[in-house]
Amino acid sequence: MRVLCACVLSLSLGAASARATVLVPADLGELSRESLAIARGRVVSVRAQWTDNHRAIETIVSLEVEEYLKGSLGAAVEFRVPGGRLGRYRSIFVGAPEFAVDQQVVVFLGAQAPSVPHVLGLSQGVFRVVPNAGGTGWMVTPPAMMPVATTTPVIRGAASRHPVALAEFEQRVRALAGGAK
Repeated sequence: MRVLCACVLSLSLGAASARATVLVPADLGELSRESLAIARGRVVSVRAQWTDNHRAIETIVSLEVEEYLKGSLGAAVEFRVPGGRLGRYRSIFVGAPEFAVDQQVVVFLGAQAPSVPHVLGLSQGVFRVVPNAGGTGWMVTPPAMMPVATTTPVIRGAASRHPVALAEFEQRVRALAGGAK
């Protein structure tokens, strides 16, 4: 009986804690209202670093801001994203967006002072800006799973998943954010 108790005790003490990512869907209006700042710009650097407690890796993204749709954090802003690659170590955080230098994006940022801002809703808070088919303007591509307030099936070719003109997207976000600029 003592051996069984000792085995159970050692297994329970040695077991790693289980962690899970729970991503609550947020619609565009919710993201717009809850954001401290909404910025459109170009990614100028992406660097991974250890978190303060040295138990996880996070990525710091520097964005050269072209325009704020809400709030203002300066001409350049840095924000953090969970996960990343640091040397031989890689941390994967399910639902976290990935960035590359020279990408054009619209990001919905939140923060709790005095920390570095973060992307609201993980990938839900990042919209890629790409040239349109004719190369004469810009389009905003929704995330792979566009945030919605209700449960809806994924429909191949649905209009809600097609790129939207940048000007139209910005106008909608400003209206949803309460007209704040």
